[in-house]
Amino acid sequence: EGKELPRLGVDALKGDVEHYEAFYHSLEKTSPVPMAFEAIKDASHGYYDLVDKRIAIKAGLSQLQTIKTAIHEIAHATLHADKNSNTDRSTAEVQAESIAYTVCSYYGLDTSDYSFGYVAGWSRGKEIKELKDSLEIIRKTSSQIITDIDKHFSQIQEKQVIKEKQKTAFAQLELFSREELSNTPSIRKLMIDQALSREHITAGKAALRKYSESVLSGKQEGLWKS
Repeated sequence: EGKELPRLGVDALKGDVEHYEAFYHSLEKTSPVPMAFEAIKDASHGYYDLVDKRIAIKAGLSQLQTIKTAIHEIAHATLHADKNSNTDRSTAEVQAESIAYTVCSYYGLDTSDYSFGYVAGWSRGKEIKELKDSLEIIRKTSSQIITDIDKHFSQIQEKQVIKEKQKTAFAQLELFSREELSNTPSIRKLMIDQALSREHITAGKAALRKYSESVLSGKQEGLWKS
């Protein structure tokens, strides 16, 4: 399991994220495995379960920490899903957090207060070559995650716009159909005129029918009586 554990005494991130709900839903769609909030008891903010193939995010974190942690775990699920992977734990954590930092930075979210300490803690004792070998993996994975987030975020935003338009249309329809509307003079007059027109047409048809009958019978008196 790739648990995200704070290193070097780093504090959890604080702050809100613009369009948080849409952003988080975009991450859910980007993730290769199901994601859910969980009451995690230990110090970790989230983890990727290798056995059940799922991601858990600690409930109650700030929006910024939640987004950062979700991306961190998505990176684990994308890169480190194979139990037989040759990637050691320290390298896996450096890769996941570096990807989280890169993706968050792309969207204007500053996680440096957390990410720098986290990466420093897990990279301690690592050779420069080992760290450099991870750079291309970090770049490619970050790029793919950003592409997926952009696609899903755009789709979610489009759906929200359509829902807002539908909501506005239904509100206007409801306003138009309210009983008070029929009480306005102009609408009431129109309704009466339409009713009278229907009555005149019906009466006219009946009169013509009666007239035709009277002509045939030779009796034309009382033509317009009803």
